[in-house]
Amino acid sequence: MGWPEVEDAQDLDTVNTVGRAYRYISPDGKRQDAATCYLHPLLDDGKHPNLHVLVESQATRILFDGNNKRAVRVEFRPNPAFGGDAAERSTVRARKLVVASSGACGTPSLLERSGVGDPEILQAAGVPLVASVPGVGDGYEDHHLSAYPYLNSLDAADTLDALIYGRMGSPEELIKAGHPMLGWNAQEVQGKVRPSDAEAAALGPQFKAAWDREFKDQPEKPMAVFTVIAGFSGDPTTVATGVPGLTMSTFTVYPFSRGHIHITGPQLDDPLDFETGFLADPGGLDVKKQMWAYKKQRELARRMPCYRGELAAGHPPFAPGSRAACVRLDDEDNGRLLPADAPDIEYAPEDDAVLEKWLRENVGTTWHSLGTCKMAPRDRGGVVDAGLGVYGVEGLRIADLSIVPRNVAANTNNTALAIGEKAADIFLGELGLSSK
Repeated sequence: MGWPEVEDAQDLDTVNTVGRAYRYISPDGKRQDAATCYLHPLLDDGKHPNLHVLVESQATRILFDGNNKRAVRVEFRPNPAFGGDAAERSTVRARKLVVASSGACGTPSLLERSGVGDPEILQAAGVPLVASVPGVGDGYEDHHLSAYPYLNSLDAADTLDALIYGRMGSPEELIKAGHPMLGWNAQEVQGKVRPSDAEAAALGPQFKAAWDREFKDQPEKPMAVFTVIAGFSGDPTTVATGVPGLTMSTFTVYPFSRGHIHITGPQLDDPLDFETGFLADPGGLDVKKQMWAYKKQRELARRMPCYRGELAAGHPPFAPGSRAACVRLDDEDNGRLLPADAPDIEYAPEDDAVLEKWLRENVGTTWHSLGTCKMAPRDRGGVVDAGLGVYGVEGLRIADLSIVPRNVAANTNNTALAIGEKAADIFLGELGLSSK
């Protein structure tokens, strides 16, 4: 495919390369998360008596001083999902700051229930206006994900399927035994890729114009991320039990499409008006990215030594007589490897129509939601300023992925942690405190 292997494909410069996926597991073999790395040490060291963590609770709204619109209290309730009384309400008083950190889906809803947002949306939801900030809840972004399964010659132990589908015993037994598969996420190889100028031009004049504007002069900017997954990511009822899984996952990383998430009523349990906006950009550019990515990942899969054909249930239903139709290699084809210069599959206009329809019906989320409370000027849809302060009110800050103004070409966990650490520095400086 012309994509060389590099030691680390996760840097900010490498594009059209592939690299082995690193496994970020602690030295004792346990997975790490924000709670165990940031909160638990402070809760356990006996040196932070002013740190209190409420679990199984839900923030319902932020309350403001009526005179200067300063955030002064946070209202919360016990989570009814854990047996709490949904009608019960308690408040915590804030003398200095309230920091919202409920994520790209939770924070805009919290603000709107608190009276901060678009006046028309708040009026329709029956929430009194505290501050007009029209950008709250708009500009939702997520990476567009598609995953394609392949028939293969792998051994069952080469995939995570046995663990995922319960064929290895209970999780408790595996944890007690310290089974090494528990520290494996089945992500083996990853590559950040982009089309050539010629390939971009072939996607049409609108796409080429966007390519020239957004990508052409930024060679470090990928358009998609490919991941080889040792496992089956689809509906397990579509394959025979015990068949090893192999999946090519692709997500496009700088979407043009935008969605929104807004409240429809004043209560936490009122339904949300949530539109992902997936593949909904006016020019149809995002679906063209996915079409390009499908064709590229398929060529990559065809050139892998373990390839034995496509698992048709996870691919577009191309017509049987089409050159793009899924194949299943016979036993005598085992061990066959396509040469690097083998011609790519040809897709007729009818195939492209099938592919586009299938993508629109099957595109999924990467859980990389961001952008619903942007850091930007207020008149450009911004919700927070450079110090993470919410426009129109005092004493309220946001520290989560909702503040990100443009997408990042990566999984977003590290970005969320970086925002948290930078936010902590900002707040400590504002309050005249030290991090030590």
